[in-house]
Amino acid sequence: MSFANQRKGTGLVKQVVGQNGYVVNLNHKVIMGMKSNEPKPLHRGKGFHRKIQSEWHMSAEGDVKTEKSTTKPSGRKGRMDIFVKSDGSLAAVVEIKASNWDAMTVNAVYRNVRRQSRQIWDYIESQLGVGNDVSPGIIFPKRPRNSGCLNLIEKLFDKEGISVVWNDESIASRGGELRERRGDTC
Repeated sequence: MSFANQRKGTGLVKQVVGQNGYVVNLNHKVIMGMKSNEPKPLHRGKGFHRKIQSEWHMSAEGDVKTEKSTTKPSGRKGRMDIFVKSDGSLAAVVEIKASNWDAMTVNAVYRNVRRQSRQIWDYIESQLGVGNDVSPGIIFPKRPRNSGCLNLIEKLFDKEGISVVWNDESIASRGGELRERRGDTC
């Protein structure tokens, strides 16, 4: 959340950037003429990120940590969006991404899945190195509209051993069955 200060009368008023991108004070009143410089897709992505992390803190079992620092096998630092350690050596590593799959070409889909998979595998390897068994996953806000694209994305992540969750999809909406694998194009 972005904070700013503004002088109002004789006091200092704290402000935050609201969900709609406008700067609001703590009483949630829009400050006229001030809008966040953050692009809308980035702002929406950050809001989704915070929402998912909050939901995991409230509902997941085990020791839930968000933005957990780790050292990748390359020696570089990384930060896992969600890390859950259960009793024993099982750890869940979850990345939250607000990718807009509908706006991508097939080549861009392949590049994005490859990049996101590499990032998650860096985190998996960092945990395997300290003796944890890892259950990896990635959460997206919504499914692509094209079922061929959706199947392609899920198949590519599945080849990497990474579970995909579409936040706009319930288990009931899937009917408890795997989608028919027709077409792999976006």
